[in-house]
Amino acid sequence: MDCTRFAVVPGMVNAHAHSNENWFRGLWDNLPLEPWMLFSYPVLAAPRQSAEEIYVRTLLGGIEMLRSGATTVVDFLYDTDDALEPVVRAYRDLGLRALIAIGMGDRAYHETVVLDEGLVSRSLIERLEREKPPSWDEWADLTRDAVERFHRPEEGISICPAPSGPQRCTDELLAGCAALAEELDLMIHIHVLETRMQAVSGRRMYGRTLPEHMDSIGFLSPRVCFEHGVWLTPSDIELVRDRGVTIVHNPVSNMKLGSGIAPVPELLRHGVNVALGTDGMSSNDGNDMFATLKTAALLHKLLEIDYEEWLGAAQTWALATTGGATAAGDREGLGAIEAGRRADLVLLDLESIVFTPLNDPLRQLALGSTTLAVDSVLVGGEWRVRDRRVTGIDETAVLAEGRSRGAEVVARHDEGFRIGQELLASLRAGWLEAMRTDVGVERKLRP
Repeated sequence: MDCTRFAVVPGMVNAHAHSNENWFRGLWDNLPLEPWMLFSYPVLAAPRQSAEEIYVRTLLGGIEMLRSGATTVVDFLYDTDDALEPVVRAYRDLGLRALIAIGMGDRAYHETVVLDEGLVSRSLIERLEREKPPSWDEWADLTRDAVERFHRPEEGISICPAPSGPQRCTDELLAGCAALAEELDLMIHIHVLETRMQAVSGRRMYGRTLPEHMDSIGFLSPRVCFEHGVWLTPSDIELVRDRGVTIVHNPVSNMKLGSGIAPVPELLRHGVNVALGTDGMSSNDGNDMFATLKTAALLHKLLEIDYEEWLGAAQTWALATTGGATAAGDREGLGAIEAGRRADLVLLDLESIVFTPLNDPLRQLALGSTTLAVDSVLVGGEWRVRDRRVTGIDETAVLAEGRSRGAEVVARHDEGFRIGQELLASLRAGWLEAMRTDVGVERKLRP
């Protein structure tokens, strides 16, 4: 192919997404993470979805990722084992490379957040107490089965265990995941210190920070990726550096949910590997990786630090490519254009408005509206977008299916949303309490 008019770049790695949120685009605003989760992840009465609904919702997110220059996604999937087959099928049909992280936890909901239980009816508390999550043995069996059925890294699909967060998991589950990942040579993804409430919860549960507790049980290693890492203390940062842990930065989600600003310049100064993610559809309202890239490149200029430590275009691009390759478990294959690497490539139209006039291609790529310039995408040397057309599926038909099914799927969540509303005042009280609690660092801007 004549590439005279194109810039050819490595495909980006979206190192954190949640395809199970893809029906929820645009549903919520002005809610912090813990109240937001009452609705995006109903603690009770969450309805099941059919295999076809799961397939379509996965395609909807995957199309946007491909069209915005991502060729690999880490999909942190919360769903039943029945969901795996349609998710895998969707990524295979799209040709999008995927590490499917099986989200798991074994603590009851009310144990994992700061609640004012005086604001919740006793009957609802009793219902929460009766809702027993699966045990570690059940999660281990599910993960082993998923690896046997779907783990084919050379064919573009990988599996890994993904504890939801250390405050949502027992030590048995965390230690079990670490041992299983070592046995089967898998990555581990886990949400850690996304919010101040999580920092408060960790100290109340363990008397120390969450990373310190995970290290005490032998969980931390280069296999581990922390999603977010916003409220890491200086000693936590040294700990993740020493253990080789990757931090996945999700700037759009962290802003929308008011979680705070991750200490990315400090992490990079300490030599910590950092990757970049969109997070889920209902905490971002999109899966546009170039939009996420631009946000990450600009956000940290708000910090009161030496401007020479600000993230520039080149450094942020490295997070989205080589940094993400490690998070996806394929450091040697992804993230660069070199002999021996996977041929995951994006062709950007240099005659588009994004590159007109052409002054500095990398800066214009990182700081412009670059999704407008994506002409073609290859994954493993195969065309997955060509001449601005997705090749593996009928995109028009998928979007029509998404429009026809979306309202009905969302309406099925009404009972779960109602229960969320019952819990909201209690959780808001807990959130306000956490906001007033000193956790050793400050990651939010003060008026």
